[in-house]
Amino acid sequence: MRLLRGSYLSSSAAFCRCWSANGPAPPRLPPRPLAWQQRQERGARSRRGAPLSAATDTKEAVFQTIDEGEWDEKYAGKFGTLPYGVAMKQGPRPEMEDFTHIIPRARCGFLFAAVFDGHGGVSAGQYLCKQLYLVLSDAIDEETYGEECSLEERDVTGLCCPVELSTVLSASFERTDKDLLLHLENGVEGEESNSGATATVALVRRDKIVVANVGDSRAVVSRRGQAVDLSTEHRVWGAGETVDAETARVQAAGGWVADGRVCDVLAVSRAFGDREFKGAGLHRMMARGVEEQWWDQGFADSIHFTADPVVARPDVIEAAVNEGDEFLILASDGLWDVMSSRDAVTYARADFQRGCAASEVAEKLAKLAIKRHTADNVTVVVVDLGGGKDGWQAHKGKGKGGGGMSGGWNPFSN
Repeated sequence: MRLLRGSYLSSSAAFCRCWSANGPAPPRLPPRPLAWQQRQERGARSRRGAPLSAATDTKEAVFQTIDEGEWDEKYAGKFGTLPYGVAMKQGPRPEMEDFTHIIPRARCGFLFAAVFDGHGGVSAGQYLCKQLYLVLSDAIDEETYGEECSLEERDVTGLCCPVELSTVLSASFERTDKDLLLHLENGVEGEESNSGATATVALVRRDKIVVANVGDSRAVVSRRGQAVDLSTEHRVWGAGETVDAETARVQAAGGWVADGRVCDVLAVSRAFGDREFKGAGLHRMMARGVEEQWWDQGFADSIHFTADPVVARPDVIEAAVNEGDEFLILASDGLWDVMSSRDAVTYARADFQRGCAASEVAEKLAKLAIKRHTADNVTVVVVDLGGGKDGWQAHKGKGKGGGGMSGGWNPFSN
């Protein structure tokens, strides 16, 4: 995602994706921030087999969250595991800055799916891919620690599952951003230290979908063939209520919008990282603007920030899955820049009805975005909800499923 003007765009090489069809095992994690370690000491983490630490380099580490046997015993009969597919394509960009993280057996019976679209380098996106789910899992424990609930309402960890997840997700996003900013300042050198990333996260079960979004990726559910957006895109260009609200928020913080960009630089109004748009970094951004001759000293002196113009506070939508909900698409803006939600649902639904697996559907959407000359990288995640009340079996044609990244298959196992 190219969101930054001029020298803000990093030219460093991309690391391997958190999820990659043919890539090597994930790199070792960076040292975790002190704040994270302190939370670990305070928290009562009773679950077994949490995501493995930086000292572990097994290929399965990024996907292992809890004991699969215990998860299946608890949730397989009630919710089952959801088939899914992932496709990632590098567009006409000097590097691939997209990341995605899928955990088929996540906390409280959910499938966890996340798309991270980086800008200004890969460091922010890579960090989120490794850490956001860990922080979310901790937040679930902290939210419910000491609460009483029925055995049915307990997770495999023994702790209660939150009744609603909006607060937990919001807190996890903002906590992760604080940790990321420390990581970028103290553990990353050069232009990469100014990198940022958008994030769209979905927790999916057969009875519920929860989506948290920061930035301009999108989540869309097919409801009887109609596209229903489950996320809000945070931009300051174009028209609409969200654009007006984001522009007003940026201006109320002391910032400004020019040429559809926050402070004439950043093309999204909410993101992780981007430390020059937050806290002490704002002074550095204004000084840098003078150095780069984006504005003069007089203009810089006239700007007085009262809050951060760019934030990592998500919009969260929590919705019950009804009998008409067929599948979920989660994708970076490389897809949505060349395809409407309606078109994506129409194409995907036709493929499902022909008998395609979620992996094939994701692959076809990503290839179509490239064919339509998207100017960005493309990441597509498709989660099959079963085709609604009647299921896909009633619509199956002659197509064949299988292949690619789908279901619980681990691409690092080859």
